[in-house]
Amino acid sequence: MKKIVSLFVLHLFLFNMVQAQTNKGIHFQAIARNENGIIIPNKQITLRISILTDSINGKIIYQEIKSVTTNMLGLLFIDIGNEEPAKVVTIGKFDEINWATTIFYLQIELDPNNALTFINAGIEKINYVPLALHSDKSNMVETIVPIVLGGTGVGTVKEIVKLLNIDKVNNTPDSLKPISNVMNVSLNEKLKKSDTVYLSNRINTIPKIDTLIINNKINQKLNSADTIKLSNRINLKLNITDTLSINNRINQKLNISDTLGLVSRILLATKTDTVSLSNRINNKINVGAVSNSDIIGGLGYIPVKNIFGIFYDSSKQITTAATATAIKFNFQQAAFKINTALNTAGNPTRIMVTEGGTYQVNFLLQFIKLDAGTDEVSIWIRRNSIAYPFTHTSYLIQGSNFKNIFSGNYYIELGANDYIELFYSVKNNSTTLYGSAPITTTPSRPATPSAYLSMHIVN
Repeated sequence: MKKIVSLFVLHLFLFNMVQAQTNKGIHFQAIARNENGIIIPNKQITLRISILTDSINGKIIYQEIKSVTTNMLGLLFIDIGNEEPAKVVTIGKFDEINWATTIFYLQIELDPNNALTFINAGIEKINYVPLALHSDKSNMVETIVPIVLGGTGVGTVKEIVKLLNIDKVNNTPDSLKPISNVMNVSLNEKLKKSDTVYLSNRINTIPKIDTLIINNKINQKLNSADTIKLSNRINLKLNITDTLSINNRINQKLNISDTLGLVSRILLATKTDTVSLSNRINNKINVGAVSNSDIIGGLGYIPVKNIFGIFYDSSKQITTAATATAIKFNFQQAAFKINTALNTAGNPTRIMVTEGGTYQVNFLLQFIKLDAGTDEVSIWIRRNSIAYPFTHTSYLIQGSNFKNIFSGNYYIELGANDYIELFYSVKNNSTTLYGSAPITTTPSRPATPSAYLSMHIVN
């Protein structure tokens, strides 16, 4: 199991990011390798790409999940922000990012086992790309712009003066320049102070009685008595009793029982009806709205559970002849949702699972009989302290310190929080479970455990 898990630990190397007029996204390519640096070709993996603002711990303004397959050279290619098959956008809209407001960072996470468990593969600052560098130079005019395009059509001030026919203008101050005839006539026709004397006399001759008409007009304006009709009109407006018919209309609207037919119609929809669903999800989805079915539809496959455990012991374990003895596992090599637990005697003999399902159990035991002759050892599995059917096997052991290694492979049905124990018994007290130390001579070899057990859920 360890070999399978390690095989999919990938390393990504950023090659380039290019933004072109025909592709509004960011082109991203990388190489997938295993932990030994060997390229992994033709492998499907899942990536989660995030764009953050301000810093590597900044806010995520855009995020997408993409299922990709490496080519024969281990290369993978993505257009970040572009609509693509097997892609789900989970946060934000790429075309609404204002690239001029701040700095941005690109974070890459990968899911090597396609189980929606992502590993951070790195985060880098997004710097200028070729088109962006070109846009910095777009405000530098290096040629003469013609008049039809908003320019002058010439290259020097002298040419502008000649073009506009202003080469005859001298540097005489405005205060010394003569007034034109047209301006002089216009000024002479303007009103002067003495001309207002007659206007004042006309105002003084206006009789006081002229204000009677204004007073009459004021009296004709709306007064309190005029609002009587207005009050009547207000009283005619809608009151609470008028809403009875509205309430009846509301009660006639669709209720929950009316949706039964709608559910039936949805269930009758064929699988081909979901082809456009992926595109609609990319256009509509927002933070918090991604369900398991949305992700499965976007990725194109169903992620599998990854529940496993690897346990071992290196100590010498002894027992009394003809006695059922549970094997202890004092060490855990790797585990997810499977762990050891103590039995009633306080020894770590129980292997417990957190989720129910069918589990494959593999074990390997090394026995040594110290004296000469042979012995018989029996090995079996108990589930929740009860012997599991058809898991018992008897082995013949050779004596005189000869190493005897036995293994077994079984499938066990377990519920949530169930546990198993590996039991054994011998007919001779000189037979023990025995671990071997590492060998340092050429070739060097690692230690052999006295007991080794691995198990994982069958998907």
